[in-house]
Amino acid sequence: MTNPNDDFTSRGWLVATATLAVLIAVSFIPPIDAGGVSLRRASIISDLIDHNDHADEAAAEAAPEIDVAEFEVDLEEVASQVAEATASATPTGEATSASWEGIFDEQPTGGDYAPIEEEEPLELDALLTADFSALLPADSTIVSVEEFRGDDFDTPMGRLYEKLLLGQEPVRVAFMGDSFVEGDILTADLRELLQDTFTGGGVGFVPVASPLTGFRQTVKTTSKGWTPYNIMQRRTVPEPYVGDFFVSGWVAKASAGASTRWEMSDKRRHLQECQRARLTFICREPARIAIRLNDGEERLFDFEAGDIVRQIVVEEEQIRSLEMRVESGEAGFTAIGADFDSIGGVQVDNLSIRSNNGQAMFWSNAAVNAQMHAIRPYDLVILQYGLNIMQADRHNYSLYGEQVEKMVRYVESCFPGAAVVVMGVSDRAQRDENGFAPMDEAPDLVRAQREAAERCRVAFWNTYEAMQRKGGMIEFVAQGWAGKDYTHINYAGGREVARALYHALLQGAERHSRTLRQRMEMAKPVIENPLPMIAQPMPELPDSLVNIIPIE
Repeated sequence: MTNPNDDFTSRGWLVATATLAVLIAVSFIPPIDAGGVSLRRASIISDLIDHNDHADEAAAEAAPEIDVAEFEVDLEEVASQVAEATASATPTGEATSASWEGIFDEQPTGGDYAPIEEEEPLELDALLTADFSALLPADSTIVSVEEFRGDDFDTPMGRLYEKLLLGQEPVRVAFMGDSFVEGDILTADLRELLQDTFTGGGVGFVPVASPLTGFRQTVKTTSKGWTPYNIMQRRTVPEPYVGDFFVSGWVAKASAGASTRWEMSDKRRHLQECQRARLTFICREPARIAIRLNDGEERLFDFEAGDIVRQIVVEEEQIRSLEMRVESGEAGFTAIGADFDSIGGVQVDNLSIRSNNGQAMFWSNAAVNAQMHAIRPYDLVILQYGLNIMQADRHNYSLYGEQVEKMVRYVESCFPGAAVVVMGVSDRAQRDENGFAPMDEAPDLVRAQREAAERCRVAFWNTYEAMQRKGGMIEFVAQGWAGKDYTHINYAGGREVARALYHALLQGAERHSRTLRQRMEMAKPVIENPLPMIAQPMPELPDSLVNIIPIE
């Protein structure tokens, strides 16, 4: 029982002193990460003692955000390799190509139909009167594709829009990215939407063998007898395979009887509307390849030895399945991939590589890229990178911006004529003491990517802003559109981002059509028979339209 005469003052001072000592000691515990939570220093004497935390943050900011050595590339050497490959390789020649029908000289562009010759000029209504109002939300809600060409109307993006609207030739899109789009996430829906609008079918490019094929819903791949190699592990890839990489990032070494079977999927619209398959490979020894179409007829194809990219083109009213088997020559055989598409319309290739910040393209073979481009030229290359670059407390990404410039120049060398769109990094969130919060470093990385696109005078699309308009990554997770890592979207989230990009491209095509129509209106004479001295000069039109617009 407490004695009322006891004096507890001294004990109170002891408790207060001990508590103060503990708090001062805690003040010297540095900031730590625990279970994914970033904990700041708890200091009651911060006004008296500078713990130099800001200096630590500044030091982290000063450290390079990337290993620049991984992005080293000699662009002059790349241009030289591309020029040499373009001059010497004949992708559709008798020695390098074979078709299911055996008459490859009737397919001068590797299976594409030759341009239609007409007595009258091509119909321009679709080009000049494009109206996607039934498909588009209000302009104010669309994150537009930005171009940095000033008053230059004849741009790669403009030519892409014209090709889409005219619908005379296939339009091929290479979507180069990282794990954000792995397994055809986002690209499956972008492909479907573009094919809805501009026709087309098929899944596009797929590897011959990969440990990730089971993750992909848009094509079923069954392979055996292959050793697949990923470009991100290039230091362990043996010769000659390390020098055979396409920008897809996968090659496969064959053993005796190595085979792959692809089965078309019904997971998205138009995937089963496949009329053409193309197998690409290198055979450094004489090789015999067996092809089985739709689980029925099988044919054999023989190739001589060489270092160039070869192709086998199969065309059928509907390709439901295709199987290839290496009958002989496996020791010198490198499988690059296969692609499945329709004769016309839009094709979208998912060329994603996990953990890739864009540097992997510099490890690919520029000559292989150029030959693949000659076989099936790309009209648009989309660069989706940067997710692995973003770091907490880093706001300066100028060094990475310089690497983005090199990526654009590399793409322009390997895939000449293709329009380029740099995608800004996606939104991302991280855990803090209050739960999850958006990474405020994302806008800084987006800014560096946009400035790089502007310096290169190519197009830019702001993925981050598109996600923000739907609530950002935290809302994506809440809606079940993204994983609980608050970094990667899933197929549902991919559909949302794909729709936003699709709307941006449609808007760009519609605006291009409107601008072209206005220019043609300006070109009309003011009076029916103008005098020579007051005749108005006709505005210069894009080279791509000079031969199809009638001039009276």
